[in-house]
Amino acid sequence: MAGVPFGLPLGGVRVLELGGYVSAPYCGRLLADYGADVIKIEPPGGGDEARRMGPFVGDDPHPEKSIPFLYLNTNKRGITLDVETGAGAGLLDRLLESADVLVENYPPDARPAGLEHETLVERYPHLIVTSITPFGQTGPYRDFAATDIVTTAISGLMYHSGDSDQEPLRNALNQSFYVAGINAAVATSAALFQRMFTGRGQVIDVSTVECLASHLVQALPYYNYMGAIKGRRPVRGSGFEELMPARDGYVIPSVQGSQPWSTVAELIGEPALQDERFASGSGRIEFGEEIHDLLIKGLAQWDRKALHQASGERRLVFGMAQDAGDLHDCPHLHEREFFRTVSHPVAGDADYPGMGPRLSGMDYEVRRPAPLLGQHNSEIYCDELGCSAGELTQLKALGAI
Repeated sequence: MAGVPFGLPLGGVRVLELGGYVSAPYCGRLLADYGADVIKIEPPGGGDEARRMGPFVGDDPHPEKSIPFLYLNTNKRGITLDVETGAGAGLLDRLLESADVLVENYPPDARPAGLEHETLVERYPHLIVTSITPFGQTGPYRDFAATDIVTTAISGLMYHSGDSDQEPLRNALNQSFYVAGINAAVATSAALFQRMFTGRGQVIDVSTVECLASHLVQALPYYNYMGAIKGRRPVRGSGFEELMPARDGYVIPSVQGSQPWSTVAELIGEPALQDERFASGSGRIEFGEEIHDLLIKGLAQWDRKALHQASGERRLVFGMAQDAGDLHDCPHLHEREFFRTVSHPVAGDADYPGMGPRLSGMDYEVRRPAPLLGQHNSEIYCDELGCSAGELTQLKALGAI
């Protein structure tokens, strides 16, 4: 089968991706990273809505230069197909016959005819259907649309983010949809494993809200056992375990670890911090405002990376806030070969984040950049499905591809 690297864990698995934006494409991208032959199906004309999602390479709003789209769709092949036309539905049927997985994120009430879960299960009993929606396929909210801020808020996760004297904070960068994509990929892998023994596929119902709510491992038991609502982080006031300004950015000083207070005070370098009043936890609470002012003075003499290195050498748990430039130049990530350079015919070359987990039996690589819109139409429709060049031209004229 073209495009399938059999030496990888999911080599030989064919995935059709009928989803846009973030959640379904990220699920597909993870499956592709592990070797699945993922065929991204986009509507003719405009393609995936993520192609219009900024930022763009060179600030050029070109459909092949969306940075989120480029990242989300590496290692995939791409075709165009209007599944709501008669000819398009016929082609999709032929693709589904040889597919192992269908990943989609249609709203439950907006699924095209023929893609109802009951129909798919009946017609393709081998198929695993992974469906990602904000609220799942059942329940009173099933038909509600939601953005990232909505799913994060309704999940309860936002309520616990930030300080107790401020409003809840939202995580940035559409993280809820990436979390849903990760959960969908894991569940799909489990379903593929189960199919090895049963020979049958199944429907996977992924709720973005429930994926986030499952992270509340303390808040929900706390409420059930104690009848109390766990609040946001208390305002400490001492500066420890909080973001504090250093000379070139922000750091997180800490008293965690097995070292005595004198080691912390000596590291920061402000002599007044050696005062015995601050040596105990109760003292640091009582004199928190005074410590806070001394930390501001002492940390202003430090650069972030130097403090992070020095604290680690003393077995102290300090941290630093890194921006994208810091991450790109991070010696630790480079030593672990985290980044991969990807060459795209329109967007050019760039370093992409690699895979988080490391498998000793697998070398991760970006086998292909994100596909151009309809890039693999001829390869898949002609070489694999047997359409002639004339039929391909006719299908395009009909608006089916």
